[in-house]
Formats: sequence, structure tokens, C-alpha cells
Amino acid sequence: MKNSFTAFAILFAFSAFAQNQNILLIIADDVGIDPIPNYESSASIKANMPNLEKMMNEGITFDNVWANPLCSPTRASILTGKYGKHTGVLNPSDMSLIMADEVTLHEQIDDSSNGTYKSSLIGKWHLSGMRNPNASYPNEVGIDYYAGLLGGGVQDYFDWNLTINGVTTPSTDYVTTKITDLAIDWINDQSQPWFCWVAYNSAHTPFHLPPANTHSQGNLPADQASVDANPLPYYLAMIENMDFEMGRLLENIPAAQLENTTIIFVGDNGTPTQVLQAPYARRQGKGTLNQGGVVVPMVAVGKGVQRANEREPALINVSDLFSTVVELTGTEMPQIHNSFSFKNLLEIEGPAPRSCVYAETSTGNRTGFAVRNETYKLIELVGESDQFFNLIDDPYEGNDLFAGTLSADEQAAYDVLKNGCDDTVNSTNESTLVETLEIYPNPSSTEINIFS
Repeated sequence: MKNSFTAFAILFAFSAFAQNQNILLIIADDVGIDPIPNYESSASIKANMPNLEKMMNEGITFDNVWANPLCSPTRASILTGKYGKHTGVLNPSDMSLIMADEVTLHEQIDDSSNGTYKSSLIGKWHLSGMRNPNASYPNEVGIDYYAGLLGGGVQDYFDWNLTINGVTTPSTDYVTTKITDLAIDWINDQSQPWFCWVAYNSAHTPFHLPPANTHSQGNLPADQASVDANPLPYYLAMIENMDFEMGRLLENIPAAQLENTTIIFVGDNGTPTQVLQAPYARRQGKGTLNQGGVVVPMVAVGKGVQRANEREPALINVSDLFSTVVELTGTEMPQIHNSFSFKNLLEIEGPAPRSCVYAETSTGNRTGFAVRNETYKLIELVGESDQFFNLIDDPYEGNDLFAGTLSADEQAAYDVLKNGCDDTVNSTNESTLVETLEIYPNPSSTEINIFS
């Protein structure tokens, strides 16, 4: 009788595990749509990405996903479901500190699932502010398991500092390989449903030659002068190496778990200007509010995706990943803060969750925002004239409509965008607003960050 009860308990535990899907969120660093296969921009040289293309063939490719033009604001938006205007994270330097009292995606999943899910963030963090010595900060803002690089990049992909739950040690393992190894180990150690955010540092600078067996760019010279003279093949090789490691990650997830996993791949901002390809102009890449700076690839496949080999034109913001991931864990959350779930689009073709998308930046003397609806886009930067484009007729923003006289329809669209389009920009609730004055680090002898 005891053996029968034990067998029943094991079967019940396995069934409960199988009924709650896992979620794997993979984020690429500094990868816009121009180097990605199957995205428009026919003049571009595409990276060889067989694993991502397999995901595209078996799932959904999203064509109109907006991120912020720099990495920390995008990561904060995903982690909180809020725009930077509500979190204070607006650039990767002096405004890159996510406050510890934010309810993060990991905390939300833990709370809404009553502890059913285990969660992790493995790879690039870049949300601790400038020169923050606290290696445990990711854990303090709600990440149960954190392993990766705390800052925005490394000087050398073979020589960097690895932090695991507050303990930092030097590493000589290739960064992209090590992040994959850590993700494999963590996933294979789970006995509960899981959410794993894998944040690759690739293809962020320094551009370099990855391990030879992981890319198809050939026998490139590895000296810095050659890299500087023509960085594009090295950038593509880094993307291909990441695709290789994505494939290795998926191959090492047990088959039963992989079948029960939804996988989302997304970029964090546009392509760096030194490797940005036509038809984008070089001034329109990473760091700008132009399409080359804010449009990113996104692909979804797996357990929660019922549409195969389809493209989705809906306007999506990276902040929407917050509510979407929560809904994939089984809790209804069609909208929270600035996050609108697109879970239904994974299952059936239907109406978009929002009518416009929004991006923002505050770097140096360039502060402003961009907002678009299905047809028109407005870019507003402090101290500069507004720019206004028809993205259907002019997808690469070569013709500012303010160079002429706006038609009645164009003027009406401009007025709507100028006022925030709709509640997707200003939508918030009381918990979104930062209502206290916080100083970090405290005490400090060199620098402080103040939010109110």
C-alpha cells in the first residue's frame, strides 16, 4: 500500500509539473532586425542562424516590436512592465539603476503562482546603476537566482568577472558559452515549472572572432586592426555563435521539459551604427529613436504557441513581455502598468493589444521619445524640431513630412501622437509611481542617484 501511495504521489507531482508550462526568454544584445534572417531589408548581409530560423518555421515572427534604443531601459521595461519615465531607468549610465522596491517580473510570477514557479536571470544585468559595488543587487530586487555579468559589457569575452548570487570570481570561459552552460545547469536542476531569462551579452562590443566551430564567417584574421577595418563579419560571427549556443541550450533541455516550454527570442535595441546595414542610414541605429534603433526581432515558439510559420504585424512593446509571461504561467493579466499581454496572439490571429508603441531616451543632450501608430511615427527630442513620418510609404524615415505641409489626415494623426496616442503611453496605476525620495548608494563618497 505504501508503494502504491508513493507511486501516486510521484505521478501527481509529475502531472502538476507538466500542466504548468516553462518559459524561456532569450535576449540578444545590440541586435536589430537588419542582420536577422527572414526580416525585411534585402540589401543586408544576414547572419546564418539555423536555430532561430527553425523557431521561425515552427512559431511566430513578429514584425513590429519596439524596444528602447539602449539596453538598460529595455531590460527595466521587461522586468517591471513600465516605461522608463515611471522607473527612472532611461539610459545605461547615470540613469540605469532599477529601484529595489519595484515589483519585478520574477517576484510577480512567484506571487501570482503561489511559489509554483522557480525563476532565474542568467547573463547580462546592467541595472545596478554606475559603479554599484553591491554584487547581490539583482537578488535584492527579486531575482532568486542570478548568474552573469553585472555591467553592460566586458573588455574581453575570454576574461571577465562572473557573479553568481552575490559572489564574484574571474572567468576565462567564453562569455556566450558560459552563459549557456549556466542556463543548462540551472534548468536541469529544476523540479518545478520554471521561468528562465537568458540574457546573452552577444553581439555587444568588443567585436571579435568567436570560437571557429560556432560560426560560418570563415577564417577571419583576429588582430584588432582587421576588426576595426571591417567589423561587420565579426559582428555576424558573434550573432552566429549566439545562435549556435541557443541550439546547444535547447538540445540540453530534457525532451519532456522542452515540449512543455514556451520560448521567446527578442533583441534589446537596434544594431550599433558601425555595423548597421542599408537601407538604414548610419545615423539611424542603436542610441537613436529611428527605426534602426528601436525595431527589434522577436520570435515565439513552443508550448504556448499554436500558430506555426506565421508572421504577426501587431504593434508590440518590450514592456508587454511582463504581462505576457505572467499570463503564460497561468495567471490572467491582460494589462498592468505599461504592459499589454499579447498571449492571445500566440494562439490565434486577432486584434493587437495596443494601438501604438512608445520608446524613450535620455543620453547626454538628447532627451525625448518616439511614438507610432499603424501608419505614422513622431520623434520628439528636446531642443530639436519634431520629426514626423509615414512608415507605410517611408519605412526607413527618409522623408520628414514636416518638410512640406501636412494634409488634414496627417495633422490629425500628428495631434493624436503628440498627445500620447492613447492610454498605452501614460497608462499606470498607483503602484507605478515613485512616490518617495530614494538615494543610492547611501552612504556615498563619489556619486549618488536620486529619484523622486
